[in-house]
Amino acid sequence: MKRAYFSKRIYKNTLPKVCIDAIFHSLLLFNRAKHFAFQTQVVEKRSGKSKRDISLHLTVKNRFEMNDYYTNSVVQEANALMASQSELKKMYISTKEEQIKSVKKKIKVTKSRVTTLTKIKRSFIKGKPSFTKTSREQQKGNFFVVEFKKKTDIYYHAYQFEHHYLDIQIEALKNRLGRLEFRLDRLQKQLKSLRNNTKSVVFGGKKLFKGQHTLHHYRNNHKLWVE
Repeated sequence: MKRAYFSKRIYKNTLPKVCIDAIFHSLLLFNRAKHFAFQTQVVEKRSGKSKRDISLHLTVKNRFEMNDYYTNSVVQEANALMASQSELKKMYISTKEEQIKSVKKKIKVTKSRVTTLTKIKRSFIKGKPSFTKTSREQQKGNFFVVEFKKKTDIYYHAYQFEHHYLDIQIEALKNRLGRLEFRLDRLQKQLKSLRNNTKSVVFGGKKLFKGQHTLHHYRNNHKLWVE
């Protein structure tokens, strides 16, 4: 086995143009082949069937006219990217499931709170205020109090407590419940999409990909964007 103990940095501006062009062509061809190999696997996974009669190695080799050394590297990198995407998908699914679990718990707590305050509201409408023993809202003498960890709010008569506290709290909780249910629905759709769909990859990043359509110097010169 050969070992390298010393290396010498070679600067691009010191190389002849023919060498630079050869390196550029090799990199461009290699990356295009990698994109093709990866996207071919994505399309086949989405459709559940393969349209080729030969292996991916031979498909890439014949299409890009590469030798076995480069073709092996291309296919291995494409396979590694597919494997990493599969693991990433599992992580995303696990994250979404935890988020759904958390939102469902918040919905349950919010509904319970709405039910408690609604019962108190109904008792005020009947003219016989009543409170549960575990509720933070209680009646003490002629006053109505709401006990928090670091403070206690006092309401001096039933009308003030009913309309300045109960009505506002019930409305706020119903609004929160609506937002939570909307979020739950969105998370469940995202989870379904993750489980049923095969995601692709934007090589080079989304910013650069969008740049071909949004940046003036790329929009008018696609060749420059490809480079």
